[in-house]
Amino acid sequence: MNLPELHTHLWDALRLGASPTRSAFTIWQLATLGLDGAPQLRSIVLREADALTGTLAFHTDRRSSKLADIDADDRVAMLSLDLDRHVQLRLNGRARTVQDGARVRRMWDGARPHTLILYQTPHAPGTVIAQPEDGHVPSEPAHSGFDNFTLVEVVLDAIEYLDLTPGQHCRAVFRRDDGAWRGQWIAP
Repeated sequence: MNLPELHTHLWDALRLGASPTRSAFTIWQLATLGLDGAPQLRSIVLREADALTGTLAFHTDRRSSKLADIDADDRVAMLSLDLDRHVQLRLNGRARTVQDGARVRRMWDGARPHTLILYQTPHAPGTVIAQPEDGHVPSEPAHSGFDNFTLVEVVLDAIEYLDLTPGQHCRAVFRRDDGAWRGQWIAP
C-alpha cells in the first residue's frame, strides 16, 4: 500500500469508528493539558469523522473538566488501538466546541437514548458524591439533558499510523500543511 492509499484507508477506518456499526476505532483516549499543567487522559466515543475537513467530533457533558482544559489550551492528542489488526493510530489536533446549534441538535437527535441519559445526571462529572446512587439519573429527570450536551470538534494536524504486525512493523505520519495532507514513512 502506498501513502495515498494508506491515507484513504485511515479515513475509512475513522469513518467506520464513528458509525453506528462500531469498530476498534470507536473508543479513543483523549489527552489534554489540565488547568494545573498536568496531562489529563480520558476515553471518548468517536461520533464523526470528515476527511474533507480533516475533523473528528465527539460529544461530552458541558460540565466536564475536559472543556475547561480545551478552553485554556486547545491542543489535544488522541490514541486508539486495533488489537486484532495490530494497528495503533495516534492523532494530534486542536479542539473546539461546536457553536452551530443545528449541528449540535442533529447530533443529539441521532444519539441513542441510553447515551443521552448520561446528560441528565444531577451532578457534573467528577463531582464528589456520598454514594454511587447519588450520581444516577433520577426516575423523573428534571430536564432532557440537552443543556449539558456539547459537541466537540477536533481539527487534525497529524495522523500517525503504526502497524505492529509481528515481523512487519510499519509506520507513517501524515501532517497537514496549508490544508493539504503530506505523508511520510518513518521508522517504527
